[in-house]
Amino acid sequence: MWKITPHLCLLLSLTTALHAEAPNPTSTPAPVLQHTTPFKPFAGKIITNKVRLRTQPTTDGPIVKELSKDDLFVIVGEKDDFYAVAPPKDTKAYIFRTFVLDNVVEGSRVNVRIEPNLDAPVIGQLNSGDKIDGTVSSINNKWLEIAPPSSTRFYIAKDYVEKIGEPEIIAKLERRKEEAKQLLANAIQQGNIELARQYNEINLQPVFANLNKLMTEYSDMPQYATRAKELNKQFQDAYLQKKVSYLENRASTPDSFSRIDSPKNEPAVSTPNSTTLTQKPAQTPSPTSSSNTHAAVNAKMAAWNSAEEAFYNEWAKQQPNPTSLAEFYNHQREHAYEIKGVIEPYNRPIKNKPGDYVLINTYNNLPLAYLYSNQINLQEYAGQEVTVKASPRPNNHFAYPAYFVLEVNHR
Repeated sequence: MWKITPHLCLLLSLTTALHAEAPNPTSTPAPVLQHTTPFKPFAGKIITNKVRLRTQPTTDGPIVKELSKDDLFVIVGEKDDFYAVAPPKDTKAYIFRTFVLDNVVEGSRVNVRIEPNLDAPVIGQLNSGDKIDGTVSSINNKWLEIAPPSSTRFYIAKDYVEKIGEPEIIAKLERRKEEAKQLLANAIQQGNIELARQYNEINLQPVFANLNKLMTEYSDMPQYATRAKELNKQFQDAYLQKKVSYLENRASTPDSFSRIDSPKNEPAVSTPNSTTLTQKPAQTPSPTSSSNTHAAVNAKMAAWNSAEEAFYNEWAKQQPNPTSLAEFYNHQREHAYEIKGVIEPYNRPIKNKPGDYVLINTYNNLPLAYLYSNQINLQEYAGQEVTVKASPRPNNHFAYPAYFVLEVNHR
């Protein structure tokens, strides 16, 4: 039996006190778990030109290529100030042939490089047993050209990427881009074929239809819409030159405006550009005839009201919402053409004539177009060199295109 002494009582008291101060393991707070939200891929568009695609997420990272404005990527990750993307479809990668036998990798952690040399940046690694589809590089036959490994990521600075939607939108936009590319190629090919024909055999309507579609329906793709606008002008200029040559051979006098057979499918739109024109002095009516001339001009302008109303009604039928006459002419201005020349009256008493005035190219003294307007008194500019902003109108199978004049700028 143990005998409880005063010393033993003191020892027991001290032990109890120590246990009371010691931390209880079961009462220690559980560590707080940090939950990170996984990155959600999205479709990104490059917002400017010459953006660098790099192999590493740093400004010192090796450059793979320079990107152009409106290039599209699926953004699959991020690191610091950079977005990660899968390699573009046209990216080529290289592996040293020594580590490959019958298109199977032999070796662990074999480097894949962006170019076929040992100093090129590493963009991935392959391991023993990985299968590849490689061809001998035409640059260096010691290397095989292959597709980049699926784990390869390139990097773009975040400041140059705009989020445009879910990743699926890329496929839709790529299809539209391919359609635009094909429309442009068809227009170029067909336009060149048609312009190689004789003037009276030319049919540019399908060409202009394709170009107009690119300018209106693909305006979100400036590289195609802008090119279509340039081609539209080039083909119109080339067509006009063919017409001028044809008419020079047919016309007996420079100022002959008699009806000449035009191609059956003459383009509905022509945008002639003349060379530098010389100015003729304006003809000022005498005071005694001023009032009579003014009345005649007003009557001449008003004669076109019914024709313009018909054009407006036809246009309004194609609009989804009710539109006014003012909106019609605003639309006409947005799609108008600028034509330079000297305005001359066209007073010959002919039925169905497409205008009251002609625009003359004084370089060869041949007409460029017929003009009329019920908004602007063109008589005030008779004999003067001007630039008119005009919208195409039917030329009733006369020799030259016809236009409705919206604005006149006196040079």
